Amino acid sequence: MSTTNIKLGNDFWKLTKEKQELPVMWREDQVSNHHVGVAGMSGAGKTHWIREFVTNMGPDVEIDIFDYHGDIEIENSETVIFSEATRYGFNPLVLNPDKHYGGVRRAVNDVIDAINSTSRKLGGNQEGVLRHLLTDAYAARGILADDPSTWSRREASEQELREIIAGKRWDELREIYPTLTDVVRLAKRKLRALWMGVDDHGNGKSALACLDEYCRLMGSINKRRTDIGKARGRGAGEDLEALEKRLEAAKGKAAEAHQVYLDSIETGIEFEDAIKYHSKDVLLSVITRLENLIATGIFNPNPPPFGAAKIHRYNLKPLAQSEDELKMFVRFRMRAIVREMMQRGESNGKLRRLVVLDESKKFNDEETNNPINVIVNEMRKFGLAILLAGQSPAHFSTDFIKNAGTLLLLNLATADWDEAARKLKIDVKDLKYLRPQKSGAVRIVEKGQVSNFRQISFEAC
Repeated sequence: MSTTNIKLGNDFWKLTKEKQELPVMWREDQVSNHHVGVAGMSGAGKTHWIREFVTNMGPDVEIDIFDYHGDIEIENSETVIFSEATRYGFNPLVLNPDKHYGGVRRAVNDVIDAINSTSRKLGGNQEGVLRHLLTDAYAARGILADDPSTWSRREASEQELREIIAGKRWDELREIYPTLTDVVRLAKRKLRALWMGVDDHGNGKSALACLDEYCRLMGSINKRRTDIGKARGRGAGEDLEALEKRLEAAKGKAAEAHQVYLDSIETGIEFEDAIKYHSKDVLLSVITRLENLIATGIFNPNPPPFGAAKIHRYNLKPLAQSEDELKMFVRFRMRAIVREMMQRGESNGKLRRLVVLDESKKFNDEETNNPINVIVNEMRKFGLAILLAGQSPAHFSTDFIKNAGTLLLLNLATADWDEAARKLKIDVKDLKYLRPQKSGAVRIVEKGQVSNFRQISFEAC
């Protein structure tokens, strides 16, 4: 089986001093891993090198290109624009049914992690409520966290779901994964139960309302006892007998409400359900967050029409106006890709799939659960690699710089020299010689070889 070889340039010093070309090659079967970082200011040639790596990959390598600017045109790629107008997206509640790498809990964690990757993280109470809502939405479809045999369902588009609901084909609906819209519906039912005491199950008696009323009346009784004590102290002359009768009536109403609560228990889990969704304000804030997420369109159940294409190009330019939405989308998709590749098993060193991510500054951080860091640290053995492009290597995470098999430096902005040199542990002078589209520096970690940055010339390529 052939392997990919890409000429990056010629050895700069060999070409300058001896006027001889000494090609510097990227060899798929020689690099320690297939992760690549390309750094350079605008106009330095990052898009060119993305195309070089993508178009030279073998035909059996799947490629996912997250195109921030919408300008990475690749021959034979299938491009899908993600926007509110196209309505293409991914249902975040579709499960990986593998009992080792998938399941309800992982899907719930992925949704929460995606939201928490934004500038507006969930509060502790919000996260707890959302976790319960997502788990209960699965359970409503018969998908149970502790039973892998229930994890396999199918996807359905928005149009198909509308038709199923309009036709009241409820049995068919149970064969489909829930959506965020289903989670919002569930949340609103819980909120209605809390606000109005009207449950949507059984005979309509609300155990929550009864318990709330009982506690309210008990509070009223205690307050009145305190008032009576104060009145006595002041000698206000209150009719204590009348107050006691009112207290007795209040106690009777409380007892009656409590009895209704007990009589309304049908499943034995009503009180636990009340505890899970105890706060109206928190539940309302989660509903608002989910509705805003649905409105973006990126998590709609309308899978993009990539078909059988090996190169999937996600045109994200319409999402660039909202960095939070963009970050959520990219991180969620990358987590899903990680799960898919782990499920396929180890690749024995063969590259199977490449994720390309431009403008990496918007997605990088030092968190260990960031999917970029997960890929560079853990996914080599599963055949998954990542190509990161950014304006400076200072924008790459420490884990990426330490573990990437290849770092290609193009011309950097002067303001980035010091930080880049510090992070790469090289001299600033090594960055001063880089010229836009003419020269660069590359560190390739090859098996059994010492890795250092080498200056290369692009002109004679």
